[in-house]
Amino acid sequence: MVQWAHFKKYMKFDSHLFKTSSTNLEYIEAGSGDTVLFLHGLGYKGTTYNEVIEQISHSHHVYAPNLHFSVHAQAISSLEEYIDVLQKFIRAKKLKRITIIGHSFGGGIALKLAESNSNISRLILTGTAGLPMSYSIAQFSFLLIVKTWHELKYKKPFSILVRLVWDFSLFTIKLLPHFSKMTQAVTNMTNEEHIQFQNIHIPALLLWGKNDEIFPQSYAERLNHKLTNSKLIIVNGNHDLILFEYQKFNNLFTEYCKQKTGSRN
Repeated sequence: MVQWAHFKKYMKFDSHLFKTSSTNLEYIEAGSGDTVLFLHGLGYKGTTYNEVIEQISHSHHVYAPNLHFSVHAQAISSLEEYIDVLQKFIRAKKLKRITIIGHSFGGGIALKLAESNSNISRLILTGTAGLPMSYSIAQFSFLLIVKTWHELKYKKPFSILVRLVWDFSLFTIKLLPHFSKMTQAVTNMTNEEHIQFQNIHIPALLLWGKNDEIFPQSYAERLNHKLTNSKLIIVNGNHDLILFEYQKFNNLFTEYCKQKTGSRN
């Protein structure tokens, strides 16, 4: 009963639908202040991150789109299609001076967006894709299992893990009819160089879990080296630290946003 009450406590965000000629993009919206575009990880959705979005919305206007839209009858889109829809979303909402928070898969999209959109002012990246890793689908699936096993130790609140597993399971079931397309798209995004890092000059904060199962600390250091105006902070936690260490994440995010410029670490 206590855990259910904890879950219900955060179910209060406004839900909306953004329509284009090719897709419908669901998103949640919360708070007021400077704009934050929140891009979730693969298999999750905005409401998977209820706790951290609720905290960020105390000082920011948060938009959290559901990235698992369907384009051209394909259950998961190419990176280019993600960028196209999100660029239309930014223009339609007239968003300016955007801080993008990107987790995992969403971080890779954030990096690609930052190449060309002048309305993006800073990046906050955690456990972020963007550099080639040469994972097979079997290796990637194994690492996800290891990650979930490690997360069993985060039992307070256990509702976060239940929600995470539930959302990922629903995502997987929904994509079963498109499994081959999905696996090919994920493989392409993780195994190929997509980001033009020389075109990214805005400040970037990399908040990385010391025990990230998917993208280890050595990967974070490579990413930090690729970005010309970045700061890397290693904290206790795993790939999903933004979910389980949401208070620590919000504190570091808030502190960084008070700075006018980023600095390399």
